[in-house]
Amino acid sequence: MMMTRRRKLFLLVSALGGSFGASSLSACTTRGTAFSKTVDDIPGLDPLGGYGIIAVRNGKRVLERVGGFAGGLDASENAPKRPFTANSPFRVASISKVTALLTAHALHDTGQLDLDDDIGRAIGLPLRHPDHPDVPVTLRKVLSHRSGISDPEVYWTEPSGDIRELLSPDMFKGGKPGESFEYANINYGIAATVMEVETGERFDVLTKRYVLAPLGLDAGFNWAGVSQAKRRKGATLYREVDGAMTIQTDGPKTLNDSGPVLYGDDPDFTLSGYKPGTNGTLLSPQGGLRASLEDLLVIAESLANHPELHQADWIYDGHNGAADNGHFVSFGPGLYVYPPDLSPIPGQLMVGHHGEAYGMYGGMWHLPQIDAQIVHAVTATPQPPRPQHVGPPAIAAESRILLNRAMPALGLN
Repeated sequence: MMMTRRRKLFLLVSALGGSFGASSLSACTTRGTAFSKTVDDIPGLDPLGGYGIIAVRNGKRVLERVGGFAGGLDASENAPKRPFTANSPFRVASISKVTALLTAHALHDTGQLDLDDDIGRAIGLPLRHPDHPDVPVTLRKVLSHRSGISDPEVYWTEPSGDIRELLSPDMFKGGKPGESFEYANINYGIAATVMEVETGERFDVLTKRYVLAPLGLDAGFNWAGVSQAKRRKGATLYREVDGAMTIQTDGPKTLNDSGPVLYGDDPDFTLSGYKPGTNGTLLSPQGGLRASLEDLLVIAESLANHPELHQADWIYDGHNGAADNGHFVSFGPGLYVYPPDLSPIPGQLMVGHHGEAYGMYGGMWHLPQIDAQIVHAVTATPQPPRPQHVGPPAIAAESRILLNRAMPALGLN
């Protein structure tokens, strides 16, 4: 995967000591600047922890507002508050799926796997929808959540476990594979397993080789492959419960630790002893990427190089899938693809992904019609969450506020 022209230009400017001129509101701002946390910085947002939004049009940064705190908000941390910046890595939740998707397409393009092959061959199980046994379930259908598979109650297994323990005909609660849509995190655990079987390499190694390293990013799944220096700058995710901030993930111990985070109670497990193709859920392909807003911006820019992912191949008609209370109105080959008439930014084709987990709400977007990118996140929110912005599409209130801020900066009213 080639580095985008905007990424090359940015690295050149940085090397020469250049910066984006700082000013207020929608003007360009210095890369990575942490602005003071004020209620009127982004009206209506009232951030509890870290927050940020960056918007770029035609390679020019037109908006950057970043502020609040990356850590030190839970009394149990017994540590001073740390500022949240555009370079603070955090768990980006389902935005992670974009990196997994791009890795699968890179492996397909290099002939190492076939997106249209029956995944049952790689998994070693006869994975077919009981109501549609003649329809193969392919990796392409899995990546686009058109596999007919629904999430089990728990969609990951112990580090030393085998994903096949989770897979059974009972998973197929959706409609006909290839036609009906149902968003399921287990799809990406399955996809990671298939990638490992076909290559003999671990999922995080593949994402680093085919996506993250070519884009020049110090990022990784569950902190695997992320430098210690960057990890220590990471942002903790919080929820405010009964007026008190509580750590949800990536507290001080995790940020100061080394090695990847592995979920489960398996103290004797070591990553070096893992057999690729056994458990694609190991490093959380559905949501475990640790990356900063600056990192996400580079990935968003790279989506311009993948026009094959910009076409909505599923639009909800009231009967052909699960809309999740108006959140899913359309979807593409692994990305949210909002046609102009269904877009959160009216009139603009919008491709990318939302992320919502552990108190974080964010998004990463490419707008092909105007060659623009938007990345945004908040890292601490109340519990229970604020009511969603009513759709369609229904999205988090925080995301709606931040997208509203981006629109005038991009020249969209």
